[in-house]
Amino acid sequence: MTRTRLTYAHRPARELLRIAAAEAGAWFLDRISGVFALGSMAHGGFAPEVSDVDIALVFDEIPADAAERVTALAEHVRALVPAEARPLADRLSVFWSDWPHLCRGEGAGRLPAVDRADFLEHGVLLTGHDLRHLCPRPDAGELVVESAHFAARKFGAEPYLALLRSPRRLLAAGAREATRAVLVPARVCRTLATGDVVRSDMAASWYAAQGLPAHHLVTAAATWRQDGLPLDTGEAEWLLGRYLPLLHAHLAERIRQTLGPSAGADAAAACDRLTALSRPVS
Repeated sequence: MTRTRLTYAHRPARELLRIAAAEAGAWFLDRISGVFALGSMAHGGFAPEVSDVDIALVFDEIPADAAERVTALAEHVRALVPAEARPLADRLSVFWSDWPHLCRGEGAGRLPAVDRADFLEHGVLLTGHDLRHLCPRPDAGELVVESAHFAARKFGAEPYLALLRSPRRLLAAGAREATRAVLVPARVCRTLATGDVVRSDMAASWYAAQGLPAHHLVTAAATWRQDGLPLDTGEAEWLLGRYLPLLHAHLAERIRQTLGPSAGADAAAACDRLTALSRPVS
């Protein structure tokens, strides 16, 4: 059944989605078939201080210059919002594909398997036509393998690693960066273990229930995501310093188990860098 109502009543985010959907229609004229809300504004769990505002444009056929024009559209939408809404608008994330590829189970454009699964299961139609009933869902194998490669690319990159090595810098970057550094790896671990995709709070609960390394940190980060960082960040800094390396070392081991010999040199090297973060604590 087509979903046409958002699950979260955060007015600034809803207004941002409304503006983005209207401007997309004008920007691409008759090329867009449907515009959908994705992510936590659609499936629940939206946290105003940290969540992205995700939207998906589905074309009849992807334009040749779609990537450049979608980037320009996002900048245009951000410029339209009032100054007080700019921090939220800076978190606008635009996904895009077309119905022919989606109906063949292909993630052309910018709609990888994990986001495609969210789109098919939870996306909320904002305007246009909904043909999701014709589109196959990514299977568990595709979700697992793509998630493993995504994690190796994102978490094994040196700029990210540098932030992980300094809990104080991570906290200074704010609640969004600090919680994402914990909860995104926890979500990936959940997907690698189960082959499904769930929202951040559910992944945190699963991680804690499994008693996995860093479950104390994951539970704390789920609270920070909703309530913000504590005024006294001393305990948060200690938790990050103690458990963040363990979290990423565990993730690296899950990636190795998932990809096996087919991991490739880049993914293997990324896993080695993640594992190297883990050091005995005196």
